[in-house]
Amino acid sequence: MMRSMFSAVSGLRAHQTRMDVIGNNIANVNTVGFKGSRVTFQEVFSQTLRGAGSPQAGKGGTNPQQVGLGINIASMDTFHIRGAVERTDYNTDLMVNGDGFFVVADDPNYLNRSYTRAGNFALDQAGNLVTADGYKVLGYRADANGVLQSNMEGLQVSKATTFDAKITENVGFEGNLNSETVTTTTYTTPPAGTVGADATFVYMEKALPSGATAYEINPLYEDSVARETTYEVYDNLGGIHRIKQAFIKTSDAPSTFTVESFYINADGSMYHAGAGDFSGAAAAVQFDLNGKVSSPTTLNLVIGAPLTNGAGPVNFEIDYNNLTMFANTSTASATSIDGFKQGTLDDFTIASTGEIMGVFDNGQRKLLGQIALANFKNPAGLEKTASNMYRNTSNSGQAIVGVPGSGGFGNLNPGALEMSNVDLSREFTNMITTQRGFQANSRIITTSDEMLQEVVNMKR
Repeated sequence: MMRSMFSAVSGLRAHQTRMDVIGNNIANVNTVGFKGSRVTFQEVFSQTLRGAGSPQAGKGGTNPQQVGLGINIASMDTFHIRGAVERTDYNTDLMVNGDGFFVVADDPNYLNRSYTRAGNFALDQAGNLVTADGYKVLGYRADANGVLQSNMEGLQVSKATTFDAKITENVGFEGNLNSETVTTTTYTTPPAGTVGADATFVYMEKALPSGATAYEINPLYEDSVARETTYEVYDNLGGIHRIKQAFIKTSDAPSTFTVESFYINADGSMYHAGAGDFSGAAAAVQFDLNGKVSSPTTLNLVIGAPLTNGAGPVNFEIDYNNLTMFANTSTASATSIDGFKQGTLDDFTIASTGEIMGVFDNGQRKLLGQIALANFKNPAGLEKTASNMYRNTSNSGQAIVGVPGSGGFGNLNPGALEMSNVDLSREFTNMITTQRGFQANSRIITTSDEMLQEVVNMKR
């Protein structure tokens, strides 16, 4: 039999394999995170008919005479080049913009790990961040205080996550008090018409239909109240308590505003600070000639335990040092209150660093976890499995785990997906050359068969 026939058969097989790879590349032209492959060829070996001869006795040297015996697959390479970007705006769609693979697992201990560039994730019934096949996406979970843990496990974004309430300890005021407010000099002498021993002269007691007491501005001194504002503070259990404060101008030299405080019950009744279960003295805020607070001024108020439904007393400090006094509209108000009620998870966002930030309905945010990435010394050595996944091999090396945006790992693009990196123009060109190569090898077989037929015909 002729060597050319067997060489051509090996050529057919090699080109068929190359066409298989091209077909797979084209089939996955729209597959998320797909990495295209290529096939390269090499000679199998050559049969030496005569070895090389060295020059001697005036004669020149001779080259070896060899006949090649066909073709073989040299390599099947995977191109780990980033694909195009598809914007989706889904907050669970992620793309690695640079080096790195998402780490996923399908066992309870997160030891059977696979790696993927496809970031089309979703949340399951339990809030687990999973792939389309249910593999859990691995990363670092945060504890109740938002501190990341050191062990890698499945990430979870559960709607059942809550944010504990925090008691108010500090209230900060900002804004202006009108310097043209009318000054009252009879502050310590309640005028006729006030009701009750605890009434201030600017605020009169008002009896409610329920028999409880409220306070309202005495019309005689309405021009002396520069500002009346209401804000909310929180107890240990997240209970909301309304506080009303009034700024009354009581002196021109130096310019002084006295702060009166009231606790407002749900039924509209009030307690004046210093009476019953609401304690605290009036504060005096003094201003210099430049309209700035002349000396540090704070006020401590205490809401007694009987008013907090078992949450204990609320003791908070109010800071007035950022107030100003100019001839302009009074705008003083509580702009910073450090307490809040309990909250439940309302939404979440994923940052470019992989941090999953929970947004709660009490206005607070808390870190829920961080997505991990893995990289390899030789990514081309990874073995494709299924569903856009890879696993490490002896030639890829062990996974090097980190977080996005550090240690050589790429950042994440939330709301976007990495598409296939298959170049159709290149694949069609390779398809043409592969077809021609297959066709040429088939012609070798046909011609070799005709030559053998001539040998057979010699005996006839």
